[in-house]
Amino acid sequence: MCGISGIISQHKLEQSDEVSLIAMRNAIIHRGPDYQGIWKDKSVILGHNRLSIIDLSDEANQPMSSTDGEIVICFNGEIYNHAEIKEELIHSQNFRTNHSDTEVIINSYKEWGLEKALKKFKGMFAFALYDIKKETIYLVRDRLGKKPMYYTNVGEKLLFSSEIKAILESGQVDSSVNEEAIYHYLSFLTVNAPNTFFANISKLEAGTYLTYSKEGMEKTKYWDVANAINTNIEDSYDEATENIKEKLIRSMKYRNVSDVPIAVALSGGVDSSMNLLFSAKDNPNINAINLEYETRHDFNESENARRFSKELKVPYTQMDINQKKFESELLTLCDIQKDQPFGDPNSVLLYYISKKARSMGSKILLVGEGGDELGGYPVYSQMLKEFRFLKKVPGFLRGLLKYVPTKKRFDFFYKGEVVSRRQVHGFTEYEKRKFWKGKSHSSYAILHSLMKEVKGDDFLRKVLNVEYKLRLPELILARVDYPTMAASVEARSPYMDYELIEYCAGLPFDLKMHNGPKSIIKDIAREYLPDYVTNGKKVGFGMLLHPFLTESLPKMFKEEIVTVEYAPVKKYIKSSYLDELCKQKTDPYLGYRLWIIYSLNRWLLGLQK
Repeated sequence: MCGISGIISQHKLEQSDEVSLIAMRNAIIHRGPDYQGIWKDKSVILGHNRLSIIDLSDEANQPMSSTDGEIVICFNGEIYNHAEIKEELIHSQNFRTNHSDTEVIINSYKEWGLEKALKKFKGMFAFALYDIKKETIYLVRDRLGKKPMYYTNVGEKLLFSSEIKAILESGQVDSSVNEEAIYHYLSFLTVNAPNTFFANISKLEAGTYLTYSKEGMEKTKYWDVANAINTNIEDSYDEATENIKEKLIRSMKYRNVSDVPIAVALSGGVDSSMNLLFSAKDNPNINAINLEYETRHDFNESENARRFSKELKVPYTQMDINQKKFESELLTLCDIQKDQPFGDPNSVLLYYISKKARSMGSKILLVGEGGDELGGYPVYSQMLKEFRFLKKVPGFLRGLLKYVPTKKRFDFFYKGEVVSRRQVHGFTEYEKRKFWKGKSHSSYAILHSLMKEVKGDDFLRKVLNVEYKLRLPELILARVDYPTMAASVEARSPYMDYELIEYCAGLPFDLKMHNGPKSIIKDIAREYLPDYVTNGKKVGFGMLLHPFLTESLPKMFKEEIVTVEYAPVKKYIKSSYLDELCKQKTDPYLGYRLWIIYSLNRWLLGLQK
């Protein structure tokens, strides 16, 4: 895991470009404090910050060149099956390192070309590969978007990096805010790639590579989860259970490939407990870390986490966080991360855990993201009922549903078709129209477009495509990557294995949710985990935030936004609405709504500084 950056010119680099590249590299040193490297020729300069995970030797430092000097690479991520691929290459390609996965990427490209090589890789990655003979550079983002890749064109130059902050530090790029991204953020807590929160900077989409040469720039989609979702797998429940178990166990083993210690973020629930179980089997050098909010509520799985760790004889660390510490960590993280607002406050908690893991000597943190998408969220059953109801509502009446006085909004239509409400974590279109001060946009158009990629009328399959194309790569995985890398820690999620996802995506939902959400995953867990874990109430980090969202945040919101005449968020949201929101007493989601706007305001303030 690392931080990468580069500048590529269609002509000759200027002297100032090296100064810019060094500034870019230094801006993201937290992503790789172990070694900083630079490679350059007349038209390309590449920078690398290394977090040493696999092959800790100096020979594995980057940027790395092929033995013949024809290929140069800057790589962020891990190829978990690098040893297997190397076995295929050992007789045809030259290796100078002992077991560097970076060198495996180089030689895979030399042996098979880019697209065939990508099909071999199991892992998470974002890399820039420069083919000197072809005078072509490739920017690549992994299938599911676990690792970010940002880029921009400045005249006849291409700049790229792992973080937008680095691109801005180059001094060559305008930092104008993308107003449309803010509009979508208010619904999704993020923005869909290739869009970013900056008007002149793009994000490479998941499963895509960009080709840049004198002929120009072109993007190619090399993997698409929609293809798997559009496949109908007709396995029985027992067959599906065995296949998922096999793929999940293999994924767990791959995520323990490391030359450094590993920690597990252990909530005490099913997904994180499975992570700990299989890690403890494959890796004796493992630690478990649990986090609790100091103010105790009913949502407490810590006792399960402590008990299970003890049974596995795994060292266990209990962390408590209070409101004062939470707010301190929040401000620290906001100062580090400039790419986008933190729509999900869980980022702060993961940052806190990651810093603890690093202080204990662990450079890797196993997390449970992606588990629910494999087998279905509890809300899916209700959404399916709503979809069937809404489909029956005559078109001329649908526009009136937003006025129905119910706890749930029913204005999830675009061009007469129902769109997924699952990804609308913030404000609906109807709500935004009441307070938005900018140009008119449509967040539902994004949902509609992604849902149309799935054939037929299976609503939940369409929802799943939005999960994997929008919510996971641009919100959930971003909330994992940024706070962990800010602490110089690599996060891995065994449930985000692409082969596991491809298989589960093709299974019908009435099979995957045969006995409720995640039926198959839970049945597999029951084979390995104690009853007090598998039968426990699902919590998640979000519920730990309750004291902050209901006590501290409303005061902060009023002091830093409502009473400040020129609070930057007021450029986009009417002051009268902010006043009204602050006085709201009955909305059960008020804390999260306040956070969405508060986080946006704080991010905008950071840009001003």
